[in-house]
Amino acid sequence: MITKTRRMNDLLDWYEGLLTAKQKEVMTLYYQHDWSLREIAQELDVTHNAIYDMIMRATKRLESIEAHVQALALYQQLQGYIMQLKAKDIDAIQDIIKDMEKL
Repeated sequence: MITKTRRMNDLLDWYEGLLTAKQKEVMTLYYQHDWSLREIAQELDVTHNAIYDMIMRATKRLESIEAHVQALALYQQLQGYIMQLKAKDIDAIQDIIKDMEKL
């Protein structure tokens, strides 16, 4: 099970360029640097609620983009196949390659 923080960091890695500069800054401070809402609000001289709302909007945007593009999901699926390939024999690898070709 992937944690919310890990998922958001992955989504930021893939799609941060599609956020506004302020959303990117807030999301980076919150998810990558583990700042609290209060710390971010004080740093940016805005309210706690403004930071919370920005995180919620940015999260919704990132999830919406991923739902349409699915680049992260495909990447994760391919990583799973690679891990399987490393642990299999030659015949099993051929089966996995066939599954990958269906993508």
